[in-house]
Amino acid sequence: MSAHTDLNEALLALTGKLQSLNDLVTANQFMVEALAEQGEALKQLDGMETKDMLRQQARARFHPQTGTAPNAAALAILEEVLGRQPQSAEIIPFPARV
Repeated sequence: MSAHTDLNEALLALTGKLQSLNDLVTANQFMVEALAEQGEALKQLDGMETKDMLRQQARARFHPQTGTAPNAAALAILEEVLGRQPQSAEIIPFPARV
């Protein structure tokens, strides 16, 4: 029974990691699309205006109750990244391999 439990725990951990990766990919896809579609407009804004605009768009898309594509985890990633980057909105780096 121990091998079965170990396998279930490993699959559960893998599922969590895959979901986290998927959330990062979703957040990055949002950033890539925004930069591709609105790059010129974003360049004309200062850093705070750019981040505020991207945050509003992220909330409109990913808010769990009111978003067009609800995804609380992707929204949390974007809120964190857009809130801490001092000068610009950039593609979110994937975590280093461990």
